[in-house]
Amino acid sequence: MKQTRFFIILFAFFCCNFVPSKAILAGKNYTEKEVTDGGTVIGHVKYRGELTAVGLNLYRDWELSDTSKATSEKLIFSKINNGLKNAVVALPNISQGKKKALPVIRPIIDQQNNYFIPHVIAIVSGTTVDFLNGDEELHNIHTRSTRNQPFNLGTTYKQRISKKFDYPEIIKVTCDLHKNASAWIVVLDHPYFDMTDRNGYFEICDIPPGTYTFQVWHEELGNLEKEVTVQPKETTTIEFVYYEK
Repeated sequence: MKQTRFFIILFAFFCCNFVPSKAILAGKNYTEKEVTDGGTVIGHVKYRGELTAVGLNLYRDWELSDTSKATSEKLIFSKINNGLKNAVVALPNISQGKKKALPVIRPIIDQQNNYFIPHVIAIVSGTTVDFLNGDEELHNIHTRSTRNQPFNLGTTYKQRISKKFDYPEIIKVTCDLHKNASAWIVVLDHPYFDMTDRNGYFEICDIPPGTYTFQVWHEELGNLEKEVTVQPKETTTIEFVYYEK
Protein backbone atom coordinates (compact mmCIF):
# COMPACT_ATOMS: atom_id res chain seq x y z
CA MET A 1 0.00 0.00 0.00
CA LYS A 2 2.82 2.39 0.91
CA GLN A 3 4.68 1.60 -2.32
CA THR A 4 1.55 2.27 -4.35
CA ARG A 5 1.04 5.63 -2.64
CA PHE A 6 4.71 6.54 -3.30
CA PHE A 7 4.38 5.90 -7.03
CA ILE A 8 1.11 7.85 -7.18
CA ILE A 9 2.79 10.87 -5.59
CA LEU A 10 5.81 10.50 -7.91
CA PHE A 11 3.47 10.43 -10.90
CA ALA A 12 1.84 13.64 -9.70
CA PHE A 13 5.17 15.44 -9.73
CA PHE A 14 5.78 14.46 -13.34
CA CYS A 15 2.32 15.62 -14.43
CA CYS A 16 2.01 18.84 -12.39
CA ASN A 17 4.62 20.91 -10.60
CA PHE A 18 4.02 22.24 -7.10
CA VAL A 19 4.72 25.98 -6.83
CA PRO A 20 4.59 28.60 -4.08
CA SER A 21 1.05 29.59 -3.07
CA LYS A 22 1.31 33.27 -3.97
CA ALA A 23 2.74 32.55 -7.44
CA ILE A 24 -0.77 32.56 -8.83
CA LEU A 25 -0.95 36.31 -8.19
CA ALA A 26 1.82 37.25 -10.65
CA GLY A 27 0.72 39.12 -13.75
CA LYS A 28 2.18 42.58 -13.32
CA ASN A 29 2.08 45.21 -16.06
CA TYR A 30 -0.99 43.67 -17.69
CA THR A 31 -2.21 45.64 -20.72
CA GLU A 32 -5.62 45.42 -22.37
CA LYS A 33 -6.12 44.77 -26.08
CA GLU A 34 -8.84 43.45 -28.39
CA VAL A 35 -8.75 39.67 -28.68
CA THR A 36 -10.31 38.47 -31.97
CA ASP A 37 -8.84 34.99 -32.34
CA GLY A 38 -8.69 33.86 -28.75
CA GLY A 39 -8.85 30.27 -27.64
CA THR A 40 -10.64 28.61 -24.74
CA VAL A 41 -9.31 26.29 -22.06
CA ILE A 42 -11.71 24.08 -20.16
CA GLY A 43 -10.50 21.84 -17.43
CA HIS A 44 -11.06 19.64 -14.44
CA VAL A 45 -9.35 19.85 -11.05
CA LYS A 46 -9.44 16.61 -9.06
CA TYR A 47 -8.50 15.45 -5.58
CA ARG A 48 -7.41 11.85 -5.20
CA GLY A 49 -7.04 11.43 -1.49
CA GLU A 50 -8.38 8.97 0.99
CA LEU A 51 -12.00 9.64 1.84
CA THR A 52 -11.07 8.86 5.43
CA ALA A 53 -8.83 11.92 5.32
CA VAL A 54 -11.96 14.00 5.54
CA GLY A 55 -14.28 11.25 6.68
CA LEU A 56 -17.28 12.73 4.94
CA ASN A 57 -19.69 12.31 2.11
CA LEU A 58 -19.01 15.60 0.41
CA TYR A 59 -21.10 15.04 -2.67
CA ARG A 60 -24.36 16.47 -1.42
CA ASP A 61 -24.30 19.16 1.22
CA TRP A 62 -27.80 18.39 2.41
CA GLU A 63 -26.66 14.96 3.57
CA LEU A 64 -24.10 16.46 5.93
CA SER A 65 -24.64 17.31 9.55
CA ASP A 66 -23.73 20.80 10.74
CA THR A 67 -20.46 19.44 12.14
CA SER A 68 -19.60 17.81 8.85
CA LYS A 69 -20.26 20.97 6.93
CA ALA A 70 -17.81 22.83 9.13
CA THR A 71 -15.10 20.29 8.47
CA SER A 72 -15.80 20.15 4.76
CA GLU A 73 -15.49 23.90 4.25
CA LYS A 74 -11.79 23.57 3.50
CA LEU A 75 -11.86 20.48 1.30
CA ILE A 76 -14.91 19.75 -0.79
CA PHE A 77 -14.78 17.22 -3.59
CA SER A 78 -17.20 14.98 -5.44
CA LYS A 79 -17.30 11.29 -4.65
CA ILE A 80 -18.57 10.74 -8.17
CA ASN A 81 -15.71 12.22 -10.22
CA ASN A 82 -13.24 13.49 -7.56
CA GLY A 83 -13.84 17.06 -8.79
CA LEU A 84 -12.47 19.64 -6.34
CA LYS A 85 -14.59 22.68 -5.45
CA ASN A 86 -13.25 26.16 -4.53
CA ALA A 87 -9.95 25.93 -6.43
CA VAL A 88 -8.86 29.06 -8.33
CA VAL A 89 -7.31 28.58 -11.79
CA ALA A 90 -5.37 31.46 -13.37
CA LEU A 91 -2.70 32.46 -15.89
CA PRO A 92 -0.23 34.41 -13.71
CA ASN A 93 2.23 35.22 -16.49
CA ILE A 94 -0.18 36.60 -19.07
CA SER A 95 0.88 40.14 -20.04
CA GLN A 96 -1.92 41.27 -22.35
CA GLY A 97 -5.44 40.35 -23.34
CA LYS A 98 -9.11 41.18 -22.87
CA LYS A 99 -10.41 44.05 -20.77
CA LYS A 100 -10.54 43.74 -17.00
CA ALA A 101 -14.30 44.14 -16.69
CA LEU A 102 -15.60 44.67 -13.17
CA PRO A 103 -18.70 42.60 -12.26
CA VAL A 104 -22.00 44.38 -12.89
CA ILE A 105 -23.35 42.93 -9.67
CA ARG A 106 -21.07 43.11 -6.66
CA PRO A 107 -19.93 39.78 -5.22
CA ILE A 108 -21.49 39.03 -1.83
CA ILE A 109 -20.05 37.19 1.14
CA ASP A 110 -22.87 36.46 3.57
CA GLN A 111 -22.52 35.23 7.14
CA GLN A 112 -25.20 32.60 7.71
CA ASN A 113 -25.40 30.04 10.50
CA ASN A 114 -21.92 31.15 11.61
CA TYR A 115 -20.32 30.49 8.20
CA PHE A 116 -19.13 32.70 5.37
CA ILE A 117 -21.02 31.92 2.15
CA PRO A 118 -19.42 31.47 -0.30
CA HIS A 119 -16.24 30.18 1.28
CA VAL A 120 -13.97 31.37 -1.57
CA ILE A 121 -14.35 34.09 -4.19
CA ALA A 122 -11.96 35.17 -6.96
CA ILE A 123 -12.19 38.77 -8.19
CA VAL A 124 -10.32 41.15 -10.46
CA SER A 125 -8.56 44.07 -8.76
CA GLY A 126 -10.79 47.11 -8.31
CA THR A 127 -13.84 45.01 -7.41
CA THR A 128 -16.05 46.00 -4.46
CA VAL A 129 -17.33 43.15 -2.28
CA ASP A 130 -20.45 43.39 -0.12
CA PHE A 131 -20.30 41.67 3.28
CA LEU A 132 -23.66 40.80 4.80
CA ASN A 133 -24.76 39.54 8.18
CA GLY A 134 -27.65 37.14 7.65
CA ASP A 135 -27.77 35.92 11.23
CA GLU A 136 -29.70 37.35 14.12
CA GLU A 137 -26.57 37.71 16.18
CA LEU A 138 -23.38 39.75 16.23
CA HIS A 139 -20.62 38.81 13.79
CA ASN A 140 -17.22 40.17 12.92
CA ILE A 141 -15.33 40.56 9.62
CA HIS A 142 -11.56 40.48 10.06
CA THR A 143 -9.33 40.54 6.95
CA ARG A 144 -5.68 39.42 7.10
CA SER A 145 -4.36 41.55 4.24
CA THR A 146 -1.11 43.42 3.68
CA ARG A 147 -1.49 45.11 0.28
CA ASN A 148 -5.17 45.98 0.61
CA GLN A 149 -6.31 47.98 3.63
CA PRO A 150 -7.13 45.46 6.40
CA PHE A 151 -10.29 45.93 8.46
CA ASN A 152 -11.86 44.42 11.55
CA LEU A 153 -15.51 45.38 11.90
CA GLY A 154 -18.47 44.07 13.87
CA THR A 155 -21.81 43.63 12.11
CA THR A 156 -25.39 43.21 13.29
CA TYR A 157 -28.39 41.46 11.69
CA LYS A 158 -28.94 42.52 8.04
CA GLN A 159 -26.06 45.01 8.14
CA ARG A 160 -24.12 45.42 4.88
CA ILE A 161 -20.50 46.57 4.61
CA SER A 162 -18.90 47.30 1.22
CA LYS A 163 -15.13 47.13 0.69
CA LYS A 164 -13.03 47.63 -2.46
CA PHE A 165 -9.95 45.50 -3.15
CA ASP A 166 -7.43 47.26 -5.40
CA TYR A 167 -4.34 45.06 -5.25
CA PRO A 168 -3.55 41.41 -6.11
CA GLU A 169 -3.51 39.38 -2.92
CA ILE A 170 -4.81 36.19 -1.33
CA ILE A 171 -6.76 37.37 1.71
CA LYS A 172 -8.05 35.29 4.59
CA VAL A 173 -11.27 36.50 6.21
CA THR A 174 -12.31 35.37 9.68
CA CYS A 175 -14.95 36.03 12.31
CA ASP A 176 -13.30 36.53 15.70
CA LEU A 177 -16.55 35.55 17.42
CA HIS A 178 -16.89 32.18 15.65
CA LYS A 179 -13.55 30.44 15.28
CA ASN A 180 -14.73 27.93 12.66
CA ALA A 181 -15.85 30.67 10.28
CA SER A 182 -13.40 31.65 7.56
CA ALA A 183 -13.34 32.62 3.90
CA TRP A 184 -10.82 33.57 1.23
CA ILE A 185 -10.75 36.41 -1.29
CA VAL A 186 -8.34 35.89 -4.21
CA VAL A 187 -7.68 39.22 -5.96
CA LEU A 188 -6.01 39.04 -9.39
CA ASP A 189 -4.71 41.81 -11.62
CA HIS A 190 -6.03 40.35 -14.89
CA PRO A 191 -9.29 38.74 -16.06
CA TYR A 192 -7.92 35.30 -16.94
CA PHE A 193 -9.10 33.17 -14.04
CA ASP A 194 -12.00 31.01 -12.93
CA MET A 195 -13.13 29.04 -9.89
CA THR A 196 -13.99 25.38 -9.99
CA ASP A 197 -17.62 24.43 -9.48
CA ARG A 198 -18.85 21.67 -7.17
CA ASN A 199 -17.71 19.06 -9.71
CA GLY A 200 -14.26 20.59 -10.22
CA TYR A 201 -14.82 22.12 -13.66
CA PHE A 202 -13.60 25.51 -14.90
CA GLU A 203 -13.46 27.47 -18.17
CA ILE A 204 -11.29 30.42 -19.27
CA CYS A 205 -12.01 31.98 -22.66
CA ASP A 206 -10.72 34.67 -25.05
CA ILE A 207 -7.10 33.80 -24.37
CA PRO A 208 -4.66 35.22 -26.96
CA PRO A 209 -2.93 32.35 -28.81
CA GLY A 210 0.35 31.31 -27.23
CA THR A 211 1.90 29.13 -24.56
CA TYR A 212 1.06 29.91 -20.94
CA THR A 213 1.56 28.57 -17.47
CA PHE A 214 -1.76 27.67 -15.87
CA GLN A 215 -1.79 27.56 -12.08
CA VAL A 216 -4.29 26.25 -9.54
CA TRP A 217 -4.54 27.51 -5.94
CA HIS A 218 -6.35 25.70 -3.17
CA GLU A 219 -6.29 26.79 0.47
CA GLU A 220 -5.49 23.32 1.86
CA LEU A 221 -3.67 21.66 -1.03
CA GLY A 222 -1.44 24.49 -2.31
CA ASN A 223 -0.60 25.21 -5.94
CA LEU A 224 -0.16 23.15 -9.08
CA GLU A 225 0.96 24.39 -12.47
CA LYS A 226 1.00 23.16 -16.04
CA GLU A 227 2.19 24.64 -19.36
CA VAL A 228 -0.54 24.82 -22.01
CA THR A 229 -0.48 26.00 -25.64
CA VAL A 230 -3.64 27.87 -26.67
CA GLN A 231 -4.55 27.69 -30.35
CA PRO A 232 -6.57 30.40 -32.16
CA LYS A 233 -10.34 29.87 -31.83
CA GLU A 234 -9.86 26.34 -30.50
CA THR A 235 -10.80 24.71 -27.21
CA THR A 236 -8.12 22.91 -25.22
CA THR A 237 -8.91 20.52 -22.38
CA ILE A 238 -6.58 20.10 -19.40
CA GLU A 239 -6.64 18.35 -16.04
CA PHE A 240 -5.00 18.97 -12.66
CA VAL A 241 -4.82 16.33 -9.96
CA TYR A 242 -4.01 16.86 -6.29
CA TYR A 243 -2.93 13.80 -4.36
CA GLU A 244 -3.15 13.27 -0.65
CA LYS A 245 -0.15 14.78 1.13
